[in-house]
Amino acid sequence: MITHTGKIHQLLFPSLLWRMPSKKIFLTFDDGPHLVATPIVLDVLKKHGVKATFFLTGENIATREALIKRIAAEGHSIGIHAYHHTRALAFSKKQTKEEILHTLGELRTLTPQKIRLFRPPFGFFSWNTIAAARELGFVLVMWSCLTGDFRNWNIEKVVQTALHKLQGGSILVFHDNTLTENKIENILERVIMAAKEQGFEFGAIR
Repeated sequence: MITHTGKIHQLLFPSLLWRMPSKKIFLTFDDGPHLVATPIVLDVLKKHGVKATFFLTGENIATREALIKRIAAEGHSIGIHAYHHTRALAFSKKQTKEEILHTLGELRTLTPQKIRLFRPPFGFFSWNTIAAARELGFVLVMWSCLTGDFRNWNIEKVVQTALHKLQGGSILVFHDNTLTENKIENILERVIMAAKEQGFEFGAIR
């Protein structure tokens, strides 16, 4: 599995956001809101004064509206992770646009935040995905580091993956879902503390 992206990815797909033009690092969370994992993530971020970016899956919004309001109220940015979490989305520009707009419609009732960020499910994209995001005025956000927190890795391996090649502008992917609910607190605590010790500050993608 490729955990880190490099200059070749930026050269091949320059319209996608692989890293930020900043000295800060950017923590991002996919698949939420989740009833267990998302509050844990928010608590850790609040404890350390860290702002992050949450890519929300539309089908997870119902009954979890309070979590979305909390994400926005605590100063984090919100992006869209489609409505259904499926790779098949990449094969249809029409469906991609429909899922972005469907999710956006539900989020607009929960936060006044201007939402313009999109990360496709599994990071799986095609020219259809790129065109859909562009035509809707969205920035297609990828990453510089896929931490592997969703895999059956021990916490140490995930932490070391997150910290490997860390530099200003790095975009790290974590997940607030069922696969990470029992370990995300420990992972985040260690990554945030280690990054701060290296002199890094954190930011949300705006």
